[in-house]
Amino acid sequence: EAATLACDLMLVLGSSLAVYPAAGFPLLAKRNGARLAIVNREETPQDRFADLVINAEIGPTMQAAIDAL
Repeated sequence: EAATLACDLMLVLGSSLAVYPAAGFPLLAKRNGARLAIVNREETPQDRFADLVINAEIGPTMQAAIDAL
């Protein structure tokens, strides 16, 4: 929880965001000013709150992000 409150960016990878208490961390971070990015194959209940949503496989998506750096 402390890391959630201190973060600038919450990156959620491959989670349905349906199992609590962990599913509460992204919205807690968002309420504290962090940006929220979700990478998941399927939609999640928190997509509407995210600054960025990518519905795709994690491996290729993150590799493309790393390669772009």
